[in-house]
Amino acid sequence: MRFRHSPGKVCLSALIVGLCGAVNLPGAQAAALKPVNARTVGTDATDRTRSEATGANSADAELPGAIYKDAMHPLDVVRESMENWSDSELAALGIGMHMAREACDRMKPEDYSKDDLYDLAHLCAFGQDWDPANAAAQRYIESKAPEHRAQAFAISVGAFVHLNEINLALATTWAMLLTEPYDAEAAYTVRYMKDYLEVVGSPDALRLAIEEHEKIIDALSKGTPLKAVYGDAVVNTGLLYEMAMKAAFFERYAGDEAQAAVYEGDVERALPKDAVLTGEDRQEIDSANLQYRLLGTELQHIPVIRPYKSATANTQINTNYGAATVLVIFPDWCVQCKKMMPTMTKFGVANEGTPIHAYGLIFNEPGEVTAAATQKELLGTNVMEISGETAHSFGTSDYPLGVVVDHAGMIRFIGALPSDAFNGDGYMERVITRMIGNRAKMPEGFSDKATKPLVH
Repeated sequence: MRFRHSPGKVCLSALIVGLCGAVNLPGAQAAALKPVNARTVGTDATDRTRSEATGANSADAELPGAIYKDAMHPLDVVRESMENWSDSELAALGIGMHMAREACDRMKPEDYSKDDLYDLAHLCAFGQDWDPANAAAQRYIESKAPEHRAQAFAISVGAFVHLNEINLALATTWAMLLTEPYDAEAAYTVRYMKDYLEVVGSPDALRLAIEEHEKIIDALSKGTPLKAVYGDAVVNTGLLYEMAMKAAFFERYAGDEAQAAVYEGDVERALPKDAVLTGEDRQEIDSANLQYRLLGTELQHIPVIRPYKSATANTQINTNYGAATVLVIFPDWCVQCKKMMPTMTKFGVANEGTPIHAYGLIFNEPGEVTAAATQKELLGTNVMEISGETAHSFGTSDYPLGVVVDHAGMIRFIGALPSDAFNGDGYMERVITRMIGNRAKMPEGFSDKATKPLVH
């Protein structure tokens, strides 16, 4: 699944409030970003799903709108990570944030009401001045004014996360879910919180997904995009399906296969057979289904075109999977993915004694070959080139896509990774700890630290 931020993906409102709200989207990592999905392997069931994912919307794929979205996707993903912004863009953003913070410091929430009060919350959030942003948002919520109430909840949740008041962020999310209409703003806010809690390893991610399940299933059963009651936020049907599948994924990660199957069945039955779906909707639905069905299946052979570590490096993935093997799959245009590879390589070295293996798998589109001369930054890292066809068999469309297999080669995790996944106390350590019960060692130089909010 993708944090579109995924992870978030910079959605400027993710930077400002930690969410994407009305921005049409991904984590973190900005989390609550809009996902695009897809997935190698195996069984008859996964083979059927794979053919569905690649062929079901072939007619739609030829439409100009669908081609345009595909053509823009690499640019959208690169823009979503602030690590890829130019110095001039970052400087302009810094100037704007400084102006907003200075103005916020001069203003008091009690001096404003209605739209002006909401605008103050938004202004302070842009300036990363989280205490006054939250104060203004909470004051707006208490006013009972309906127009920006959902957005005020979203700002408050984001503010609490940035202030590391996670219990208050969760309580505010619960309050929104239980008292407000379940619309696009609520769905994005809950999604942000679920993704954040998953990344920091909190069991509340599953609890929140369970609490949301009935509401999101009801929304999906309408067979139409979920819109905001106020504002222009929209969750398209494919994304809504992917979001609804989170409870099933989380239950599988928690080891409850039976309950996961119940939630998956709820999602599949909820979507009307006559729902009008775009090509993007079909891709997201097929992708979520394929990735879900890959969980618990055996990792199949992955043909390697060439390694980047050295001329004499092994050209195959070690089938002695150790305690765990991590695959990070990404296209050759994903700059932020490449920047993760040195840390991922150090992560593998730090865990050689366990062992935990880690490989980056770079690809180009089917029929094309990645030019080694343009990938100099990958030399010396544990990255191998694979074909686009192999990559897409994992349902790739959110990057970087992580796949974790256990000692027997069974896929136990599949999903988008935040950019700091291999840093100290990062998401990958939590995924592996949940799977094998022992903490992975982090690369030297990366001390344990609290995971930062889902903002790239």
